[in-house]
Amino acid sequence: MRQEDEETQVAVRVVGLRKSYGSLTALDGVSFDVRRGSVFAYLGPNGAGKTTTINLLAGLLPRDAGEVSVCGLDVATAPVAVKSRIGVVTESSNLYPELRCRRNLEYLGELYGLCRSERLCRAGELIEQFGLAEKAGQPFGSLSRGMKRRLTIAAALVHRPEVLFLDEPTTGLDVPSARSLRELVLRVARDGTTVFLTTHNLAEAETLADDVAILIRGRIVARGTVGELRSRVGEARSLSVRFLPEVSPEKAKESCPSVRRADRVGDMLCLEVGSLHAAIMELADCARREGLHVEELICSPPSLEEAFVDILGEAGGAEEGES
Repeated sequence: MRQEDEETQVAVRVVGLRKSYGSLTALDGVSFDVRRGSVFAYLGPNGAGKTTTINLLAGLLPRDAGEVSVCGLDVATAPVAVKSRIGVVTESSNLYPELRCRRNLEYLGELYGLCRSERLCRAGELIEQFGLAEKAGQPFGSLSRGMKRRLTIAAALVHRPEVLFLDEPTTGLDVPSARSLRELVLRVARDGTTVFLTTHNLAEAETLADDVAILIRGRIVARGTVGELRSRVGEARSLSVRFLPEVSPEKAKESCPSVRRADRVGDMLCLEVGSLHAAIMELADCARREGLHVEELICSPPSLEEAFVDILGEAGGAEEGES
């Protein structure tokens, strides 16, 4: 592929990015590319520098050093043009609580320079797309937390941005609301918008992301697809087994030294193991000794969470602080 073709496939490019707050180094030479139309998960513990990165990419903070381009534009030299091409959703909403939901969208469309007919049409489209038709006439402040997050994301899409930055979008949501929001994120990505996602929910990142970068103490320590990062863990460490008659989690741990954790989910024992081979041998010995019948045995591949914990351990952990 020619270089100019490669450039058109990159929505966000960061090279050697550095940012400090006094003596505290928030970002220390960070570099990555985000492909157009992908969901990019930017992961790390509190204090890693994730929110600082988003603020730099959105032109809300000046960088100390390095290159930052969004949609082929330098954030420092073309901030207005960059802001017209991005949407940003932070943990706190910037919508007006007293305005009706539809009016919030229409007002933002006006701020982005959409003509009246276009902003009215766009507000209606987003209300329908995000399942907010029944709430369109209600004040934003009266909505549930999950509905507020929906409208906040819809608001960030009013001007049809090329890149959407989502900072912890499902924090504080109940399970149904979080699942619904994840489905919306996938729909946004399928429509061609590049999604830059930060989240503490590793299962969420595993579900949504095409590519992942892990940031620890201001440095990227791992980069790749979810599959590539999971492969770093090595062998599987999770087993699900169903015995007849049933065996308690306590009995499984007592009988199998390789089992680090045991939980019951329905009629299955879900086991976290140190060694897959040793655990299977111990379970077989337990079954023979106790006269048990193994009805089902499932070996699960390593999860992104397991890979993250391993990578975090290799990097020496991380201190809690601002992200």
